[in-house]
Amino acid sequence: MSSIRKTCLALLALAVCMPLCTFAQITVSARKTAIRSVIQQIERTSEYRFFYNSSLPDLDRKVDIEVKDATIGATLDKLFGGTAIAYTVSNYQISLAAKKEEAPRNLSGVVTGEQGEKLVGVTVIVKGTGKACATNVEGQFAFGEPLPNATLIVQSIGYKTQEVPVQGRTSVDIVLREESLQLDDVVVIGYGTLDKRELTSSVTSLKNSDLLAGNTASPLQAIAGKVPGLNIVSASGTDPNSSISIQLRGANSIKSEQGPLIVVDGIPGGNMNILQKEDIVSIDVLKDASAGAIYGTRASGGVILVTTRMGQIGAPAVSYTGEFTTETVRRKAEVLSADEWIAHGQADRGGRTDWFDAITRTPFTQRHIVTMSGGTKNFSAYASLFYKNAQGMTIRSDKREIGGRFNFKFLTLNDRLELSGRLNYVDSKANIAPSSIFRDAMNLNPTIPVYNPDDPSGYKILEGEGEWNPVAVLALSENADHTARLQADISAKLNIYDGLSTTLTVGTVGTSANKAYWESALHRRSREMARNGYAEQKWSTQNTESLEWIFNYNKLFGAHSIKAVAGYSYQRLGRKERFEGDNANFSVDGTKWYNMGEGTWLKEGRSSIYSHKDPLETLVAYFARINYSYADRYLLSVSARYEGSSKFGANNRYGWFPAVSAAWRISNESFMKDVKWIDDLRVRFGYGRTGNGWFSPGVTTRMYKYDTSSSVVRTWYFNGAWSSVYGLARNVNPDLQWETKDEYNFGVDFQVLKGRLSGKLDVYKRKVDNMIYDISVSQPPAVYDKTTMNVGSMENNGFEIELTGVPVSTKDWNYTTSLQISRNRTRLITLWGSQTVFDDYDFPTPGSPGKAVRLAPGEDIGRFYIWKYAGIADDGSWLLYDKDNNIIPAAQKTPEDKRFIGQAMPDVILSWDNNISWKNFDLSLFFRSWIGNDVFNMTEMYHGLQSASGQNTRNRLKTAFGRNANITGEKELCDYFLEDGSFLKLDAATLGYTLRIPSIKSYIRSIRFTFTARNVFCLTKYRGIDPEVNTNGLTPGFEGLEVWPSTRVFTFGITLNL
Repeated sequence: MSSIRKTCLALLALAVCMPLCTFAQITVSARKTAIRSVIQQIERTSEYRFFYNSSLPDLDRKVDIEVKDATIGATLDKLFGGTAIAYTVSNYQISLAAKKEEAPRNLSGVVTGEQGEKLVGVTVIVKGTGKACATNVEGQFAFGEPLPNATLIVQSIGYKTQEVPVQGRTSVDIVLREESLQLDDVVVIGYGTLDKRELTSSVTSLKNSDLLAGNTASPLQAIAGKVPGLNIVSASGTDPNSSISIQLRGANSIKSEQGPLIVVDGIPGGNMNILQKEDIVSIDVLKDASAGAIYGTRASGGVILVTTRMGQIGAPAVSYTGEFTTETVRRKAEVLSADEWIAHGQADRGGRTDWFDAITRTPFTQRHIVTMSGGTKNFSAYASLFYKNAQGMTIRSDKREIGGRFNFKFLTLNDRLELSGRLNYVDSKANIAPSSIFRDAMNLNPTIPVYNPDDPSGYKILEGEGEWNPVAVLALSENADHTARLQADISAKLNIYDGLSTTLTVGTVGTSANKAYWESALHRRSREMARNGYAEQKWSTQNTESLEWIFNYNKLFGAHSIKAVAGYSYQRLGRKERFEGDNANFSVDGTKWYNMGEGTWLKEGRSSIYSHKDPLETLVAYFARINYSYADRYLLSVSARYEGSSKFGANNRYGWFPAVSAAWRISNESFMKDVKWIDDLRVRFGYGRTGNGWFSPGVTTRMYKYDTSSSVVRTWYFNGAWSSVYGLARNVNPDLQWETKDEYNFGVDFQVLKGRLSGKLDVYKRKVDNMIYDISVSQPPAVYDKTTMNVGSMENNGFEIELTGVPVSTKDWNYTTSLQISRNRTRLITLWGSQTVFDDYDFPTPGSPGKAVRLAPGEDIGRFYIWKYAGIADDGSWLLYDKDNNIIPAAQKTPEDKRFIGQAMPDVILSWDNNISWKNFDLSLFFRSWIGNDVFNMTEMYHGLQSASGQNTRNRLKTAFGRNANITGEKELCDYFLEDGSFLKLDAATLGYTLRIPSIKSYIRSIRFTFTARNVFCLTKYRGIDPEVNTNGLTPGFEGLEVWPSTRVFTFGITLNL
């Protein structure tokens, strides 16, 4: 038995060792080295020995070879490929001999793109001859003869031209890389793509590199200032829970303030809040209606198209990015210190508190993301996973997010059928500080202490006083938000025949939110309401489903090019369900919202429960577009969308949204052929109509609800019992029509000096008609006092300029600079019915001076409707101008003395981006500027006067005893508080270094380090916190009382590419 075991082990050892001869690992690195020398290197570093005649051909041929841990077969294939040497391997012996002569074979090959896609119509030229051919639909080319010593010139629009030596080969596979020149960039438009040179509309495109520059917190912040006409505003500065508003080319409605439609990977209504910048390939902004009309009723505010990454063909490529961020205060409200408060005769309550410091901290934020991409021609995938933990400037403000993305593409049926899908999920948990927290801190007497050791809570509670201790508010309450967001789609694309394909896409966007609020029994509000704590929870879900079925047809007919699309769209919007409940007076404090049924308010009937399901809204549309080009000189685009909404009445349910645009590429005319310095010159003109139907479902159809109005009887007596009353939910208007926007756009695009200078100019004018608004009506016959109706019109106009230059482009040095300039003005044309004006933006108490905005026909949006300041009387009271420009005491003013003053909208908005690189170092400097805008400083108005209402116990700005010391009167709504808001900011400065590592020496291909400082400085005459106030909507230009401090943000980043 022992001998049998030994024999088996010997045979097993022999079976294992024999293959090892073939799979032994070889490592060789040589550049411009003779094959003879490479053979000697292999013999020195391995067990292999070569046997050959020293007169063999090609032994002295110099080659480049780098292999690491490769098999001997792979090594020899690479060493002798394209030579006249053949080899055989027997164990560790390698025999070399001259290859037998073969009949010469004709030259052929395949041309593909970087993602492995086969490229059709690529021109392949034999350099120095008149021989040429083009690739077929499979990317294949062939010459009818062998060309062993030829050099091929391979060129195609949108790709870099390459010269490829044949070097004796009979088959050459060529990979083309996209051209970096702006003319050949691919731009995503509605339901398709175009080369930038083919555009007839106003579109601004940003690539992944634009988003990664600056280490911004989100894609939305990354594009701020980089798209002319696009305004992005954060409500609470850099707080991680701040809401963001977006507006493109000014206000587009009297009521809805509809922002741009977000389309992610073809799915309308996408959510940019769940996107990571590393996942994005491009963001394309369709700015004029001729580009956006194909999206119809949801494109009134413009369209933002986001394309995410798909898997690349090849071995898996893994990348890790880590970002570490902190903040410091750049500017805050300068209020009196405790000593200054006492020096000005105010009551000393024993404490010495800087309330701003008491509620703030030095925040720290970290973000980590890992991405992986790879696959074969038939299947490729991209995946990412991220984690982010962000702290806000205030204590108890933070947000933790975790999420991931998985995109895939699968080809089958000989590449005729393409299946693809995308899945994106993000789960976030946040603690939210009150938006008024900094105003509360500003109000407080600086001699009030934060803590009171004699109070059970440990804090100074200030019961019965006008102000609240913000530190106690944050410590004794919690406002939590847990939200899960999902976006998913799957599509099937069938290539029917050459140039014709159809794609069916089904997608969903869903949100599930759980908001919870808790107040301790020790909270001031609980004490004043004699309740032992309070808790509430709110649950909501919202889902949008869509189906898009489109046909694409692309065809070349000589000098004629046609790209056509037609399709059907079905969307179910905002299926939202809500449930809310609260309770109070718990036996045990601190259980928060986890034991809500235990509170006594529920048993006493004092708590509330609410549930609701929104009516279903559906959109159905048919659309088509054709892009025609003749000789790459005359370009035409025509589109139309016929769309209907379930929200409208039967007579007005559907609307037509047409568009037409054209361009003339002057640079391609024969009379321009001798003007070598002009690469491209094109003029464009476009017209389009889009719609808006912002109102809630049920306005045009009769809907009922349980009557909760206190002004009418809610029960009725019948058959000896009281019954609940149900009535109309709102006034019904079955004749309500679509709000429509007609827009005209003229543009010029150019590129000169071989791409060294390029730019574009757009001038636009648009008019919004049939604006939808809630109008006051008589009761009776109406049930309610307002009815949703079509009323009034507005128009806006402006211009946008983009310039990009490459002053320096050498082997080591590169400098690219871009300048963007824009201006917009919005004007109200007509209002509704007999109403000729509408006043808005009511100032808060105490001592509210009224409303500061008037919407009036013929007036621009952004003007302030206030009194004009004339001076300060000797007794410290205000002097104002009346309507006849006479100086009067403020006590004699009348509403008729108000006038339109100033303008919140800048005359010009500029951004200047500079990117400099030297070898592996790079520096980016991004400046932004507003010129000619006014800002109403409400903080100065309410806190900068000694005698303003409510200020007797509140802290004040230092200016109350400085610049404003001679003012003794109550605050007045006048232009004394209107300041020049022009500014110049160094918005971001980024220094980067990229270390590239040869792949043979490490698993890491490159390491990149970056350091970014944001909001570095702001040059301005404005005395408030930040002149960059909200300019979106109909009431722009106010720095409100709840303004948060301006901060500098510092981010260190590291990226590893494996």
